Amino acid sequence: MRRPVARSARCLFCAVAVMAFMASAEASIVAPALIYGVGVDNSIYYVDTSLQSIQTVAPSLSTGVKANGFATDRVRNHLFYFGSNGDLYYYGTADGSAGTVAAASTFGNVANFPPEDAGFYNGSFWYIGKGDNYDNKLYQVPISYSGDVPSFSGTPTAYQLSASGSTSGMAFGDIAIHRDTGMLYGSTTPGSGGLFFSLDMNSLSSSGTNAVSVITSGNPISLQLAFSEDFSMLYGQEYRFDSNDPTNPALTSGVWYTVDTTSGSYNAISGFTTSPGMRDLAGVAAVPEPGTFLLATVGFAVALAWNRKPIMKAARST
Repeated sequence: MRRPVARSARCLFCAVAVMAFMASAEASIVAPALIYGVGVDNSIYYVDTSLQSIQTVAPSLSTGVKANGFATDRVRNHLFYFGSNGDLYYYGTADGSAGTVAAASTFGNVANFPPEDAGFYNGSFWYIGKGDNYDNKLYQVPISYSGDVPSFSGTPTAYQLSASGSTSGMAFGDIAIHRDTGMLYGSTTPGSGGLFFSLDMNSLSSSGTNAVSVITSGNPISLQLAFSEDFSMLYGQEYRFDSNDPTNPALTSGVWYTVDTTSGSYNAISGFTTSPGMRDLAGVAAVPEPGTFLLATVGFAVALAWNRKPIMKAARST
């Protein structure tokens, strides 16, 4: 009667070996970093930094105006962004819903010169004000919902930032906010010091000056920024365009980097350049790690369904 026991032992050993192999394989798999971007052609793109691929998701909500200042509410799967008319729009990535959150007058935005740098954190859309004076102000816009439709009314809360003692002069780049730590990271243009900095959102004061912590300076490029789905990695893209024909998508490209938030180093991802380039980036809601082949297959099927979603409706003009 020992033979069945031996078989059972062998089966148990095989099961343990398979589980160990799967655990090892899963540990060796680099989690994909999926990021949304918007191009100069005003289309929303889906970038996979692991597969080094880029796909069109949908035309932008803001028909006839250019989109920028991208940020994602990863809980409700809403993309928020400013149109070049200054209005704040949203797009539902799960169902293709779209609309206007608030008009340009709510933010004091000037047409053709709206904010371009944004993030979403703790139920609010955050953006860097834009103007000729570059006054280093971060604005908070708490988002309210009626059903699943976002809106904002009132006046954005302004937070005065300072870098190395100066309360003006920072031109961006981009900002990205870590969901779990509440740390904001920013990249400025070479002309404004080429800074990479951090800011603790947990200690912001609307009545005082909020000093950023400069991690590095003198960077020769500025980056569009977005965190991976699980916030374990900050990614950056250097947007390149032809100054003689800046609105031609075929003449744009994006060079991709990982960003070390501790040292501030920009590390190029070997061989990864997208075409067209992304004018701005936003994060994607977390995707569960595949524990089995079945789950991986389901994830692949979901990805296929995602990429076949219908074209979104255009927003009402305002």
